[in-house]
Amino acid sequence: MTPTDARSSVAEDQAREYRHALGRFPTGVAFVAARAPDGEAAGLLINSFTSVSLSPPMVLWCLGLKASSRPVFARATSFAVSILSQDQKSLLNDLSRPLEQRLNGVPIRDGWGGAPVIENAAAVFECSVATVTLAGDHEVYLGHVEHFSRGDNAPLAYLAGQYGRVQIAA
Repeated sequence: MTPTDARSSVAEDQAREYRHALGRFPTGVAFVAARAPDGEAAGLLINSFTSVSLSPPMVLWCLGLKASSRPVFARATSFAVSILSQDQKSLLNDLSRPLEQRLNGVPIRDGWGGAPVIENAAAVFECSVATVTLAGDHEVYLGHVEHFSRGDNAPLAYLAGQYGRVQIAA
């Protein structure tokens, strides 16, 4: 093994451990989608979603620079974040398909600015793009919430590579 191979192996091990450490933080499961001016739609499952501000209402999420959906998001002026409910766990396989098939058969509607919204989601945030900032191997999308809604269904949770439910202590 050359010194370069050894460094690469250590870097890969460290990256894997970093991902495992991040996996100790429970998140919700969200699908972010956009529609470009030419009508092309794209979306992807994310767990990098958070509230930024209540006044004005703003949220952010992150998109990998190598994501196949990146060209659509780059052209879009709006996006929608659909927080999946526990009842929508069966959609995960559909929402993970290749980009050109991802929305086929998924119950969606056009949201604010034409961004696809998943029907019956636990919550939905329809946003205009405020800024996009390069951060390492991702872009950070900051959006102004133009419209939002929530249902009564419990959100789907993700922790340590597994999907589940949130238990709230009484």
